[in-house]
Amino acid sequence: MASSTTTLPATQPTPTDRMQQPSRRKFLKNSTGLLLGAMVPGPVKHFWRAPAATLTVHLNQPLGEISPLIYGQFIEHLGRAIYGGIYDDRKHRFRPDVLEKVRGLRPPLLRYPGGTVTKIYHWKDGVGKHRPVRKNLIWGGLDNNHVGTDEFMQYCQQLGAAPFLTVNMSTGTAEEAAEWVEYCNGMGTYYATQRQKNGHAAPYQVQYWGLGNEEAAREDAGTLQNPQDYIKKAWYYAKLMKLQDPSIKLIMVGDKPDWNQQILQELHPICDYLSLHLYASSKPGDPASLFTSIAAMEASIKVTAAQIKAYAPATVETFSKWYRFPPRQQPVKIAIDEWGIWEAGGRGAYNLEMDYTWNHALGVAAFLNVFQRHAAVIGLATWAQTVNVLAPIMTDDTTSICQTIYYPLALYRKLCGPTSVAVTLAGAEQLDVAASTDGKTLTLAIVQPSAQGVDIRLDAPTTGSWTAHELTAPSLESMNTLQTPGTNVVSYQQRTLPPGTTTYTVAGHSIVLLQAALR
Repeated sequence: MASSTTTLPATQPTPTDRMQQPSRRKFLKNSTGLLLGAMVPGPVKHFWRAPAATLTVHLNQPLGEISPLIYGQFIEHLGRAIYGGIYDDRKHRFRPDVLEKVRGLRPPLLRYPGGTVTKIYHWKDGVGKHRPVRKNLIWGGLDNNHVGTDEFMQYCQQLGAAPFLTVNMSTGTAEEAAEWVEYCNGMGTYYATQRQKNGHAAPYQVQYWGLGNEEAAREDAGTLQNPQDYIKKAWYYAKLMKLQDPSIKLIMVGDKPDWNQQILQELHPICDYLSLHLYASSKPGDPASLFTSIAAMEASIKVTAAQIKAYAPATVETFSKWYRFPPRQQPVKIAIDEWGIWEAGGRGAYNLEMDYTWNHALGVAAFLNVFQRHAAVIGLATWAQTVNVLAPIMTDDTTSICQTIYYPLALYRKLCGPTSVAVTLAGAEQLDVAASTDGKTLTLAIVQPSAQGVDIRLDAPTTGSWTAHELTAPSLESMNTLQTPGTNVVSYQQRTLPPGTTTYTVAGHSIVLLQAALR
């Protein structure tokens, strides 16, 4: 994706004619599922005008290491997310067209089986030859359990993603959760032997385990809405699971500040991550309100970060040896293990099949900028979800498409560096900016949710020419649909700015990643 070629999903060719510049751009296809472009040299006219803003990079002010796990994905037994989404139940195989597109997202982490469905999910239903059909008491319909633990692990292996499992703390037991750890990570014991009999000799080495999901939600099929009830039960689950594999990392359920304070105060010695679920939305007829919602999500991150600092010491100083497993080894981080954009008016199960517009894609990029700015405290994140349900990929029986939000997810994952650095922007408050570096290259991620173009002066310790990776669409309402699978409204352009350029024009309603070598 960082190369100078354009990559397109096989089902989505080049953008519409009105978005192409045939004399300057050449589009190519390959199988990675991403839209990228190559600039063919041609005359470009430049008209100088005073920049309206100055973007200053403070390389000596690192904000934190950006965990690669912030680019994770999530799948749940919900509607068409798995059956009809990643899996073709008629052919008993993963859908190759969808697999190709998910690979294009390059997820480092995949969360499963939920989500809220975790509260009624029993992992033993999904292993071995004889799998019972169960009613999905959360989302409706029937689950034949054709996709279970081993199939999920196979999918993770095909993606190169680390598995992240959530355990049932509502209708399940701590023993059941510990036996799942044994099945996945053990050797020589009963459930490890069952895994081997099911055709998987080597342990899966699952490191990330969520202790429940949204346990404070009174409407769900759970009983732990009181934080003290959750704390008591979480200690028991953690003990049995850690005794099976002391190396696993535990994600504790977060909620409102009062809940989070109690969880951190009493569970912090064994809490590697505190979960936070962030879903942005917009008001009808007001696309700009989406970014107000995202700003509220950033405020929630700040509040949670402050609570971690106040109630969870960076290191665990005292921990009884009689636990027989070690405490956490690193500071507590936030796990944003569900994040996304959730609007009213979708289709399918619980109206969760969304058509995402270009405005939503701008929102996704703004969200990712938030994650970079708070890299010091965000340890992982999983977009909810992957296929059909609040998803970057949509399917019908014969084809699949990448929605607009797919493209910023893919572009950021490919280009952004591992270290977040401070950046200030004077004179253009409507722009959303984050900066990252790998020590050799500086990447500026800029989102312009407004319509007007903005000239900015680049004040950064770089050398050589800037390369601009630009994503645009015809309008805020533009979207890709299954009704026209051969049309892609998203345009990508990669171009190298003239040597010595220090001013860049950010187009209205655009996402741009600017890259240059550091001095």
